[in-house]
Amino acid sequence: MSPFNWLILVLLSVALLWAILYRLSRSYDLKRRGITIEGGMLMWRTKRGLWLIDRIARASKRGWFAFGTAAAIVGAILMVFVFVNLAVNAAVTVQRPEAAVPGVRFVIPGITIPLVAGLVAIASVLVVHEVAHGIVLRAQGLPAKSVGLLLLLVIPGAFVEPDERKLNASPVPERLRVFGAGSFANIIFAFLCLGIILLALAPKPGVYVLGVRENGPSQDILEPGMRLYEINGVTLEGEEDYYRLMRNIQPGENLTVLTDRGSFVITAGKHPRENMGDLGVLPISAISRSSFVNPLIVFEVAILEFFGYPVFHPYVYSTSLPWGLVDVLKWMFLLNGGIGLFNLLPAVPLDGGYIFRGLMEWLSSAKLAKKASYALSILVLVILVINIAPLFW
Repeated sequence: MSPFNWLILVLLSVALLWAILYRLSRSYDLKRRGITIEGGMLMWRTKRGLWLIDRIARASKRGWFAFGTAAAIVGAILMVFVFVNLAVNAAVTVQRPEAAVPGVRFVIPGITIPLVAGLVAIASVLVVHEVAHGIVLRAQGLPAKSVGLLLLLVIPGAFVEPDERKLNASPVPERLRVFGAGSFANIIFAFLCLGIILLALAPKPGVYVLGVRENGPSQDILEPGMRLYEINGVTLEGEEDYYRLMRNIQPGENLTVLTDRGSFVITAGKHPRENMGDLGVLPISAISRSSFVNPLIVFEVAILEFFGYPVFHPYVYSTSLPWGLVDVLKWMFLLNGGIGLFNLLPAVPLDGGYIFRGLMEWLSSAKLAKKASYALSILVLVILVINIAPLFW
């Protein structure tokens, strides 16, 4: 089935599901059972789970207070980090459209991300995020009205519903702890998933062929999964060795390529974008576990994986877990980290918008803070539109 036909089938299935749900809501008094359906979102509210959140919050109020304080501080710092990164990328997009890369990506299970792994990962994002909000809320003595489950189109989730009036009337530090808790918990959970992945995967040495370009010099010669030992007698230990070597190769040169499946003589073609020789292959090598101590490496890996370049791949890693489970953990890492950071953008109704408003209120007044947060929210929306634009080029 073609991607277009698959998309049509998915959309029709979603439309049928919601037609049935709306029909049920008209035929039965679902509100009496705590179920509401509005604008493509189904929500089931109940008080049954509040006792568990209360119990966890009471177990260590001082600990959750410290967690919330750290969440507020880290959230404010990351709010600035995310905003500046997207603003810089937007500026590059406007000034140099030919070099532009998208700063954000749509998260649609079954279309832009895997269906099953994506749904599980999104559910984990919502559960971790909302439970963290609820625990810090209750640890500070602020009331929660309900907990529940939701379905946004086809995306499942959970939520904790605070008493908005009492939350908004609480002191600014208490609000900042609540608003920062969700994304902070998502980011911690993301690193936990990454830690499990790194414990399960063992890097394989060498450079492997991830893909072969159609009609390229290596078509019908090299295949995905082959290990590249040498090119013209030069040993390849990492993919950077491959690129370093190819920069000194001119189109038309004959190259002797030694692989785990034999030796081949391949005539280099011209690189599609740069003035150098090219074998028409995409090389891949494993990243060592120790490299992930560097947060910049973690950020780079997340960006590569999120935009379609696989880092955690069976060609370069062996695993003590099934690859299907590794894939679920990978998307839990990516979406908890990515959505957690996105949610810190200083735009209402995102948590970052309320963190910004709280900080402004702390420094000035509630009236000025509200006006400033709305103005910044419009600016963030413009920046997001510019960051999305390269997806359609």
